Amino acid sequence: MLKVMGSHKFFSVFVLGAVTFMIIITFVFWGIGGSGPSSERAGIVAEIKGEPIPVEEFWRAYDNEYKRVKEMYPNEEEIKKLNLKENVLNALIDRKVIVMAAQEAGITVTEQELQNEILQLPYFQRNGVFDQNIYERSLQLNRLTPQTFEEQLKNDLLFTKMSRLIQETVEFSSTELQTIDSLKQSNNQIAEAFRNSKNSQALKAYVEGIKRKMEIKVNKDLIS
Repeated sequence: MLKVMGSHKFFSVFVLGAVTFMIIITFVFWGIGGSGPSSERAGIVAEIKGEPIPVEEFWRAYDNEYKRVKEMYPNEEEIKKLNLKENVLNALIDRKVIVMAAQEAGITVTEQELQNEILQLPYFQRNGVFDQNIYERSLQLNRLTPQTFEEQLKNDLLFTKMSRLIQETVEFSSTELQTIDSLKQSNNQIAEAFRNSKNSQALKAYVEGIKRKMEIKVNKDLIS
């Protein structure tokens, strides 16, 4: 697609989305943290309405998130208390649910949107300009084909579009609006955090509502 031309409890789909987990936008060249068995079926850690989450995708997400939290919690015992594997898996499932909901709603990502996103990612740039050779070598180092990477990135963009659409429907009560206005006068960041919390609650409620209608299979043995 891309041609050379002259993105504990707080671990959830919302945190991973902001990190962007969007798994790919936070593209970190650590390599893959693990690989599943040769059998395609055995290499699936979860299925949502028949849509698979490969164990390889899980380990890549887990490695990236582990390195991120390691910076905040240098103590390994503290990290263990976070139930990182379970939370990363749940986040992947929630993310997949949102992407599937976006697809069913007819939300799309154009080839131009996808290309623009890749071109602006700093990981693939030299002197501030996209470099096709860096792009291809980086994917090879991470055992990703351009097709796989671009499909995952497209899903990330769908995730973002759908999440924003859901959050735009959030209604605030008069009391909540007064609280936000009051907080803005003292600390705008706290006011924004209050608003984001409400949006996250709405997104979580939406996801949980959809999940109750879906058949979800999980194979935790692959990540134990």
